[in-house]
Amino acid sequence: MAERSRAKAEVVLQLFGVNLEHQGRGFYVSLEMLAIARGAYVIDEDLLLANDSSTIRYKRISHDLARRIATRATIVEGRDELAKAVELETPEAFDTLRALFSSLVVEVPGRKKAPSWFGAHLYPFVGELIHYDATERVVPKSHARSKDGSKRSRQAKTVDSGAKAPQIERYLFRDGGGWAYKVLRTDSNDDRRIGTRQGLAELVRDSGTPLGNLAKSLSAHDFDYDEEPYEDIFEGKIEIFDESDPSCSNGSTWPELMRDGVHNIVTRSAAPRAKRIESLMHWVPYCLARHQLCLARRKLNVDTEAVLLDFGNETSPLRTASRKHLDEFRADIVGALNVQAKEMVSAAGSDTEIQRYEKFARETGAAVTSPRAFFTETLAAVGALNSTTGRRHFTLKPPMLEAIVSATIAGDREMEFGEFCKAIYQKYGLVVHSGTMGRDALAYDVPPSVLDRNLNHFRDRLAAVGLLTQYSDATSMVRGEPR
Repeated sequence: MAERSRAKAEVVLQLFGVNLEHQGRGFYVSLEMLAIARGAYVIDEDLLLANDSSTIRYKRISHDLARRIATRATIVEGRDELAKAVELETPEAFDTLRALFSSLVVEVPGRKKAPSWFGAHLYPFVGELIHYDATERVVPKSHARSKDGSKRSRQAKTVDSGAKAPQIERYLFRDGGGWAYKVLRTDSNDDRRIGTRQGLAELVRDSGTPLGNLAKSLSAHDFDYDEEPYEDIFEGKIEIFDESDPSCSNGSTWPELMRDGVHNIVTRSAAPRAKRIESLMHWVPYCLARHQLCLARRKLNVDTEAVLLDFGNETSPLRTASRKHLDEFRADIVGALNVQAKEMVSAAGSDTEIQRYEKFARETGAAVTSPRAFFTETLAAVGALNSTTGRRHFTLKPPMLEAIVSATIAGDREMEFGEFCKAIYQKYGLVVHSGTMGRDALAYDVPPSVLDRNLNHFRDRLAAVGLLTQYSDATSMVRGEPR
């Protein structure tokens, strides 16, 4: 099984340049990127998005105490010791703290049961809430912190040999956030990179708010955290595949589109910090999922994808076509993995290597389920699909729609509604109405009357979230920020 997993990872890395697995889907991409940014910033602000070839360094905190409180997990030290650590003397105070942090746990769409503490991540509304991944492992007594602080990763208390305790470790963070961070720090447009760094620094630094101060106080009692900066050798191995290619969004690569969008989002100084964070949480995973699809279709020599967005409330030919395209895109990812594996079989230098990859060259079952699920469930998590299960089609739910608008329209500017529809088609391949598509063959898949109604539904949705201003019957303007 371990050998099979390694072989699959090699195929995925060769094709996509980064480990894309179901476990690291959706919001975990953004959470990991922000954890890296925060960890670099707390060492030295100049390390944040530093564009050099050295191994990136950052400090990681687990926030395991706050997460254990939020999820009613067993506290290793015991309740009395915990109460002493966080200076709580009454059950009512402890319950208040639990209620607060449980409300800050990131909601993962499609999750069927409450997660364990290490599956519960805090929404990074302020810098002090940003944390890295962790899990629960058996920690030998010898691994506890030494009094002189000589260990890189230290535990707050000595525990009995064989006891389970929190440890900082990749569990749900699977390098998607490392890909996003590397995309931003390798931006060849220095003005944009520096602007992004300044905007990102504002989001990841300490807020000094009561919530931030409380989170910082709790993190001081975490069981595991970095004593010395962590050197991330995995980020250096990530391939971005940033070269211009006409098969990706009208010639613009998704890494480049992500850079531009993140810059537009983080430099909105007038927008509340929480709103900018929310847009990043949705925009960054969306870009990685679309990048995955782009690379798969490039491998198959398929034309650039057009995504039919359905904003209606009932089944229609548009919805049917949108579902069909989603199925085709999922099949493209499987097909690309098969082609990549075949290429690796051809280049193999031994029978052992051939056997490692042959199964992935012909198999369409479990071998490709996880990377394919990353694509589908990431889109579903951020609101780019109507649902996490069942019959699904492309759409944009309000938070994802706000992220798209914030990423597309810089600052506090406005864009005429028709021009905005054209812009999201030309940049991202998002289809709302046949008028935006020119002579694209997809325009003939759906009756014009259905697309006309879809355009009106799209206009209504923009207005509902405060992103559309109607100046006259003929003039509607899309704003970069809600009124």
